[in-house]
Amino acid sequence: MIKVSVIVPVYNVADYLAKCLDSLVNQTLKELEIIVVNDGSLDNSSKIIDKYVKKYPAKIKAFNKKNGGQGSARNYGLKHAQGEYIAFVDSDDYIDLDMFTKMYNKAKEDDSDVVICGMNNISLTNKISIDNNNFPNKDLKILLGSMGVCNKIFKKDLIIKNNLQFRCNVWYEDIDFLVKILLDNIKISFIDDALYNYVLRTGSTMNNSNIVKNTDILLSFDEMIKYFKSRKIYDNIYEKLEFLAIYHIYIAGICRVILAKDKRKNKIKIINKLRDYLSNNFPNYQNNSYLQYMSSNKKIIYKLLNLKWYNIIKIILVVKKKIK
Repeated sequence: MIKVSVIVPVYNVADYLAKCLDSLVNQTLKELEIIVVNDGSLDNSSKIIDKYVKKYPAKIKAFNKKNGGQGSARNYGLKHAQGEYIAFVDSDDYIDLDMFTKMYNKAKEDDSDVVICGMNNISLTNKISIDNNNFPNKDLKILLGSMGVCNKIFKKDLIIKNNLQFRCNVWYEDIDFLVKILLDNIKISFIDDALYNYVLRTGSTMNNSNIVKNTDILLSFDEMIKYFKSRKIYDNIYEKLEFLAIYHIYIAGICRVILAKDKRKNKIKIINKLRDYLSNNFPNYQNNSYLQYMSSNKKIIYKLLNLKWYNIIKIILVVKKKIK
């Protein structure tokens, strides 16, 4: 029986791929399949994949497809996954060798639908900041934790039952996939240990300065609103979804635009679009009860955003980045 299927989308990551695959083929959990989806890479990634398939034929299944983006590659991998649980690892990251042993054991111990572990965020200078789940209750662990899929395992039956897929050719392709799961009435377990190593690199999607792509997150929230309304649970999860919109559209999204290299008038146009979306869909967002639980830094940025003091925010973010 395959306990965990790990899906690894690959696109032009030849400099990082071997380290990622080494961390997977050497996992202490043996009932593991590694599904590598080469999403039309133009560098030497395919040669590296072939090398690992030849060396570990019982562990790695490799597939080649035309480039369609990370969401498309993950969907492709899901079609071929046979494990009881599903995991996603980005091909420029790597994981601790006992990550899936710990996470699978926790899932079975608690009979969980999802297990979430902490993360190490690793900068280009190899400085590490820990993003763990050290919050006082389940709701805060979800709302203030990572909104990526890579530090989690998901019961495959849960994904199939809800017909969940990643959106394609967009940024933020995983946030609506994840929120649809996490805000539903399911059993979630947490491991505070940072087992996933997220490598911050300049070529990654979220470090791209294409400011218009930051509005892709609005499509994600459109999809979430539609999904929860169709399930008739929108009112029940409204305040949580509202907070996620504040956190990811208003704070993170606008800050990303502020730091981008573009003309001020272009940035203001995108910023206003993000602000308008929040106001139109969550008109009373300033009364959200979860705002009090944000970190001090986030609260400062939030207040400055309300005042539209974008230049001050930029100075703070640049200084903070240099200190890191």
